[in-house]
Amino acid sequence: MASIRSRGSSFEARAHHQGRNYSKTFRNRAEAERWCTGIELGFIDTPAKRAPSARWITFYQAMERYGREATPQKKGCAQELQRLKQLSRENWARKPINQILPSDIKQFRDDMLERGLSGSTARLMLALVSVVFKHARQEWDMCVANPVAELRMPKASAARYRRLRAEEEQRLNHALRSCKNPTTSALVRFALETGMRRSEMLNIQWTDLDPTSRVVSLPTTKNGQPRWIPLTPTALEILEQQRRAGHPKPFDLTASAITQAWRHIVKRAGLEDLRFHDLRHEALSRWAHRLGGDVFKLSMVSGHKTLQMARRYVHPVESELLACLSRTPSDAPKLNLRST
Repeated sequence: MASIRSRGSSFEARAHHQGRNYSKTFRNRAEAERWCTGIELGFIDTPAKRAPSARWITFYQAMERYGREATPQKKGCAQELQRLKQLSRENWARKPINQILPSDIKQFRDDMLERGLSGSTARLMLALVSVVFKHARQEWDMCVANPVAELRMPKASAARYRRLRAEEEQRLNHALRSCKNPTTSALVRFALETGMRRSEMLNIQWTDLDPTSRVVSLPTTKNGQPRWIPLTPTALEILEQQRRAGHPKPFDLTASAITQAWRHIVKRAGLEDLRFHDLRHEALSRWAHRLGGDVFKLSMVSGHKTLQMARRYVHPVESELLACLSRTPSDAPKLNLRST
């Protein structure tokens, strides 16, 4: 039977395995309890058993296996694979999975924040570490404690509210005219009209479009639920131009090509801190203005499952507020969103 005694600022643990007694001192009780459990199960190094850790895979090997088995089933497969690659560079990832301590993950967390990574990014990385440990317990029957569970998670970053000012949009449109590939310009302008995610725009086919009802149907989305998006006259015009150009699908581009082109576009436009995903925020904020702040209808356009997420886009700029003040109730915009 294992026992743990407090000795000043440390904890002395005693455990019994295969007729032998073992003892060790730890800085905190949690580490002592894990060590006792490992001794009793025969999973931790003892004088009688030189290298039982050979029975354990390293966390690096666990990530590789998790990346093969679980990650491909996820919508955000590419992003998770990139985070797994980043984790694989950490020294502590080479340790046996049962020997990774909360102190290792705490140091990893603090290092990320010191390097200037945002709290949200650090939370994503820690969440992935936690998921690998949970997967090892639930799917591979490994009796390992989750060190992330004992840590304080960094605070999430403040919500991003980047809107385009009128003169910024003019500069953006001017920069788009210099794009070598006209489809890149069409994609950016279409994003500002619809609020669709980059992956959604790249995956739509001509069969997903219904010019009569002025909607585009998305059978597969980030949250796994199909949805349809109303098309403005400008969005319809963009699609018609792409169709006349003979493209096999509306936006025949790769994600990496867009990433590279976007860097050149914002540099030519002289726009600071403008990400491609900010186009979605701008477009949905404009939809919120068109819909008079109706969050329920906005969630149908944006594809958010909760109204709380859709509320983030009800973020008017000064010109929209002034327009609301000068408009009479009869002038309020009306849009009849109907499902197809």
